[in-house]
Formats: sequence, C-alpha cells, structure tokens
Amino acid sequence: MMLLRVLTMLLCLLCISASTFTQVKKITAVKVTDVPKLDGFLTDTIWQNAATATDFIVNNPNYGAPASHKTIVKLVYTDEALYVGAYLYDKPDSIRKQLTSRDAHDRQDCDFFTLSIDTYRDRQNAFQFVVTTANVQSDARVSTGGERTFDYNWDAVWDSRVAMQPDGWTVEIKIPYMSIRFAKAALQQWGINFGRNIRRTNEVSYWNPINPQQAGFVNQFGDLVDIVNIVPPLRLSFLPYVTGGYQTIPTNKGTQTTWIRNGGMDVKYGINESFTLDMTLIPDFGQVVSDNVILNLSPFEQQFQENRPFFTEGTELFNKAGIFYSRRVGERPPGYFTARAIAADSNYQLVKNPSTQQLYNASKFSGRNKGNLGIGVFNAVTAPTYAIMRNSKGEDIKLKTADLTNYNIVVLDQALKHRSSVTFTNTNTWRAGGERNANVAALDISLFDSTNTYNVRAQGRLSNVWGTRGNYNGFASFVSVGKVSGRWQWNLYNNIESDRYDPNDLGILFAPNEISTGGELSYIQFVPNKHFNYRNYTLSIDYQSLYKPASYQD
Repeated sequence: MMLLRVLTMLLCLLCISASTFTQVKKITAVKVTDVPKLDGFLTDTIWQNAATATDFIVNNPNYGAPASHKTIVKLVYTDEALYVGAYLYDKPDSIRKQLTSRDAHDRQDCDFFTLSIDTYRDRQNAFQFVVTTANVQSDARVSTGGERTFDYNWDAVWDSRVAMQPDGWTVEIKIPYMSIRFAKAALQQWGINFGRNIRRTNEVSYWNPINPQQAGFVNQFGDLVDIVNIVPPLRLSFLPYVTGGYQTIPTNKGTQTTWIRNGGMDVKYGINESFTLDMTLIPDFGQVVSDNVILNLSPFEQQFQENRPFFTEGTELFNKAGIFYSRRVGERPPGYFTARAIAADSNYQLVKNPSTQQLYNASKFSGRNKGNLGIGVFNAVTAPTYAIMRNSKGEDIKLKTADLTNYNIVVLDQALKHRSSVTFTNTNTWRAGGERNANVAALDISLFDSTNTYNVRAQGRLSNVWGTRGNYNGFASFVSVGKVSGRWQWNLYNNIESDRYDPNDLGILFAPNEISTGGELSYIQFVPNKHFNYRNYTLSIDYQSLYKPASYQD
C-alpha cells in the first residue's frame, strides 16, 4: 500500500512537471503584400494589423515576474522576408546606448532586443538576431541541443533600424529568407521567441518564458503558426579574387625581388531549401586576424582560435563531436623545424621555409532534412610544401616538409524528441607519402526524458593510425547520467582514454591515457536576495588514474 502511494505521488509530480513544459505561447503570422519602410519608427499602416506579442516574463534576476517595462512586438511576412517591429518602453534618459563592434552586444553597456527563430521546429537549433539601441547587429546559430551554445562566427545578411522615442525606443528588423534555412512546405510552423535586455538592471525577459531551472533554450520557444506559401529562394554567390604584390629582400649580394601572384574563388550554393554547398579554391587568408602567439613553456602545443571565414561559418555539425580542430588544415608543415635545424647545423642558407601549407581547395556540404537528420560532408586538400636551402655555390636544394594531404569528415546527426540526439562522426586524414594516415570514428548519444529533467549521455571514440612508421589504435569513452533541471541537480560520469587513443591528425587532444570517475551535486537558487541575483552551491568529487598502468594520477 505504501509503495502504491509513493508511485502515485511520483506520477503526479511528473504530470505537474510535464504540464509546466507544455505552456507554449502562439503568435499567428500575418502575410502582407506591401513592404514596410525600415526607419525604426513603426509608422507604416501594415503594423496596425500585424500579429502582436507582449506580456514578457523575466528570466533573470527574478524568474516568473512580469517584465518591469512593457514591450510590444509586431510581426508580418511577405513572399521574400520576415519583418519584426518592437516598441520597448522605458525612460529615455535611462536607456543605455553604446556603439560596439558586431557580435559584442552582451559584453557592452547597451540595451538590446533579440529575435530567435527555430525554422525546423526541432527544439534544438535556431537562428538568433540581436539589435542594440545603437543599431549594432549580432547574429548567431544556436545548436547542440540548445544548451545556450551560440556560434557568433555565423554572419547573415539582414537589415535593422532603431529610433529613440519619448517613452522608449523602437526597432524594425527585416530577415530575408535567403539568410535562413527552412523546409519547403505550403503550411509552416516555426519556433520563435523575443527577448529584451535592460543593462542598467541586468533584467533579461522573454515573450515565451525561459525557465532557468529547466535545461535548454530553444526547447522553450513559443510557436509562430500559419506561415503559408513561402518558397525557399535560390542561394548562390560567387566571390572571385586576385591578389598581387612585389617583395624586396636585401641580401649580401644585393637585393632579391619576388613577384607575388595569387587568385581563387569562393562559391556558396543552396542546393535546396535544406542543404548548402560551400567551396573555396586556392584561398588567400592573408587578411585574416593573426594568431595571438605566446611563449609556450608547457609540454603541449598551443591551441589557436580559428579566424578563417570558411572554417568558422556553418561548421556546427562538424564541431559537435569535438574531434575536429580546423587549424589542422593548412597547419605548420611537420618538417618545418627539421629544415631550420639542418640549415643551422650546415653550410646551407635557408632561403624559403613556409610556415603554413597552401590549401588547394576545400568544400563542405551541410544541412538538415525534413526528418531532422543533419548531414555534413567536409573535404580539403593541401599542397605539398618545400623548404629551399642554398649551398655555398649558390645552388638551391628542395627539402619536402609536408606531403600532399587530404582531409575529410562525414557527420550524421539525428535529432529526436525531447532534445535527444544521436550523432555519428568520422574523420579521415590521408597523406600522399604514406608516412602517416589516420581515421577516427565517434558515436554520441544524448537522451532526455519527456519532462526534460533527466539526461543520459554516452560517447564512444575509435582511432586508428597507420603508415610507414607503424600502426596503432586506441579508444575513448564517456558515460554520464544526471538531473539537469530544477534547483537540485546532480551528475555521475566516467571518462576513459586509452594510452593509444590519438585523434590529433584532424582533432586535438593534449594527453590521453587517463580514467576519470566522479560526480557532483548542485543546489541552484534563482531567486535574488539582498546581495546576489543567482547562487550556485556545488559539491563535486573526482578520481583520476592512468589507463595503463592502472595507477592513481595526482
């Protein structure tokens, strides 16, 4: 009898918990033929009959309370674009306004408005557009199950205008369909949410409430319904380029001059409404931001940030498993320091020793179909690299520092219900000389219950290296189970990396050969008090040992 009562209570709690997750606001799309003039003032007559969203709810610092200042959002759409207008009421002398760089809204002293769209309504992936009071734009791709993972390297083409009002500020936004992806269907339903940030009070509010005690972000969006008869447009762009230069180097025998010539092309083609093909031919990354090189005294290589546009845009699928480090493509040739050592210990003068490998071409195919299957294929080829050394007779000798290399990746990512997903990733590196080739396969499973309260994750990795220097293989695994929503949260995990696990030909791992087992218990208080808006108390325990030999690791 007692057991029956306990089971009944648990069932009631689950039902109550589930009901809290089903309270989703809806906004009905209104189609118009006239295009509003974007000036930020919301004076066009089409806004009078537009769909309206209001009654924002605070996310932070006092979740669940009505927003301190009224916000009214209007929405219409045409055959070419989605239009959003918002009136954000506030005292004009209290509105924070600062001119910032793009994608830097969250780190500066300014208020901003956010539009987020889940065009496939998979509750895991979205496009986000942000406009500040100074009309500075930010945009991002939200992915990886929506755990507030934002890729601000993604830059879309869209328009916005801001105007200051006697009782607040207004914003108008135009999102062309060519800048987003969506399925081809006569009737569409998207996930959508609107957000507002008031900097002086650090108040964050949303139209559809974002509960900080519930895991996830995109899964808490509202719905945009009754979008009819819009067609994904053709997405095609070409960017050819030619560069040239004249280099003069003083030498002991006079001046050495060299003409620098280069040319190539970038292509982006939307194959259909879901998939995009990006290609680059003989790219020139000379204008890319330089690396912040440090004096590295550690036994591990320095990990650099990726700044090359081709490798930063539309790569969320390839990065999901964590076994792709894009800086491997075109990295410093393996024989770079060998050439320097030979020149230092001999009578040869090192005339030329490229620090990077020239990229012949690269392409990536990515997208997500109507069944929420994400597909990604990446391929890149780098040229063989040579150092040139000159002897005392003035004769030049070539020393190969890198072979022609082919890199490729295949990703299959199936989004399931309740933010769950199954992902398979395979990376392959092939070198023409056959000295070292490598393959890594990864399987990632993440499962959430229907109430989004509990999560189970399992990951497996297999690496295989072969070539003229020998063959070896290894593995890695990760398993975790935990409660990811609510004030009380906990997690148990186990991570294993064998002594021969090596993903470093196209990934990065500083040190394998370890086992980590542990857990943590957290109490998170989201209700602000006199001193703090948010408090998190965590007790964690972790035990680490070597995989081989099995011994404790300090």
